[in-house]
Amino acid sequence: MNASAAVSRIDVRSGPEQSSTEAFERWEAQVTAAYVPLAVSPIPTGRFRGYIEHARYDELDLSIIGSTPQLIRRTESLIARGADEYLLASIPTQGAARLHQDSRVTDATPGAIVFYDSTRPYRWDAQQEFEQVVVQVPLSRLHERYGVDGREIPTATSFSADTAPGIVAQYFRGVAGLQRTDPGGAAILAEPGMDLLAAAVTAAAGRVPRDQSADALNRQRVLAFMRSHCADPDLGVDRIAEGCRMSRRTLYRVFGEFEGGPGTVLRRMRIERACDLLRNAPQLPLSAVAKASGFLTERSFYRSFRLEMGTTPGAFRAMA
Repeated sequence: MNASAAVSRIDVRSGPEQSSTEAFERWEAQVTAAYVPLAVSPIPTGRFRGYIEHARYDELDLSIIGSTPQLIRRTESLIARGADEYLLASIPTQGAARLHQDSRVTDATPGAIVFYDSTRPYRWDAQQEFEQVVVQVPLSRLHERYGVDGREIPTATSFSADTAPGIVAQYFRGVAGLQRTDPGGAAILAEPGMDLLAAAVTAAAGRVPRDQSADALNRQRVLAFMRSHCADPDLGVDRIAEGCRMSRRTLYRVFGEFEGGPGTVLRRMRIERACDLLRNAPQLPLSAVAKASGFLTERSFYRSFRLEMGTTPGAFRAMA
């Protein structure tokens, strides 16, 4: 996947130069442009404020939307206006909103994920200020590549953080947050995004995912394990496989998209940890940085750091 050149941000708010009515008309147009044609109605609470931060990774759109209270509707007439068909997943980060679709109603709250289909009417009722991460992908792509049937998707159903869809929601929430500070890093992490969303949908539907999406879900689980234990100098491929209850062969397969395999990913995690320490703990000796980052020796730390960063730890600290 390739990220868009930059993350776009749209801010709309009422004020001395723009009335609430004018601001909301502009907001409805921006929401429609970012997602699908929608009818948006304000819930009067005073001044209006809304924003959208958006990036595209190949065929996957990832955005953060926040606003004062409002009602958002996708009607039959609006559906008839466009040919595009999408699956959308909302991951609330602040506030709560109620989603109606397919005769089901669910309250979406922080930590959960809900799915909805642009080919059928739906309604969002947000009675309080809210913020959500929204993932949007073409339904045709999910069907062709993963066998996902839109009719199987459990729309307007909330999945909590301790479910398979909820774990994938944490991943997308993290990538969306990284868009604000490190768009390049977000683009790298977004590469398995389509696979992970397909895995989340098939898990939500109670089906066994295809190999591609199952590997993506396993990869996310392994990455989480590695991040938690990368400071342990004894952590290696065998211990990663053991800790994640899989064979070495399976471990290498799920990292097939990463050049160098799990060993290279682990080294980069340790270098990232070292960079944080070099920036934020300037009095910490380099030997201590090496140890705290999971390197067995200071020499291996220097060698790995130069390989990844193109400079020495000391020079990096001086520049930081």
